[in-house]
Amino acid sequence: MVGRSDPEFSLVNERLLHAGYAFDLYATTWVDSLGETFQRDIVRHRGAVAVVPLTDDEEHVLLVRQFRTPLDDWLLELPAGLRDVDGETEIETARRELEEEVGCVAETVEHLVTLVTAVGFTDEAISIFLARDLTWTRRHADGAEEKSMTVETVPLAEVGPMIRNGEITDAKTVAGLLLVQQKLIS
Repeated sequence: MVGRSDPEFSLVNERLLHAGYAFDLYATTWVDSLGETFQRDIVRHRGAVAVVPLTDDEEHVLLVRQFRTPLDDWLLELPAGLRDVDGETEIETARRELEEEVGCVAETVEHLVTLVTAVGFTDEAISIFLARDLTWTRRHADGAEEKSMTVETVPLAEVGPMIRNGEITDAKTVAGLLLVQQKLIS
């Protein structure tokens, strides 16, 4: 083993650098159990959800192709969104995002996993849900990116090759799709 097991760390100070709609950025100072101080920038995130909408034949999923400004590129990914409505549960957020982005509602929504996304700089956690027994309604796109997104039906059998060849690169999407594939096999 390298280092000490379970050293203690304490937050000494934090200063808000930026407050935004999706996250806040803090400059923080910490001290370890030997009294050494160090600084870290931390993104405090509101949390998010993602949904794996499974078709009735259980052989296809519905994904969205959305422009992502940080990458200046279009990504194929699970419908997802921020937990930005006060008082809304994770499942309610998942149901809302599914209807907004895909235009359907699910009879059954099941929690698959909650993942922490980039632990080196953020506390963001994203809960991934499986949605089944879908009924089509209409999309309620919110914002420029959602208004431009498309919904695509993807065979689950093609997910592995799409991940390997770089067609699907979004981490939450990779995790959610592989978990659903595993769930359907067992």
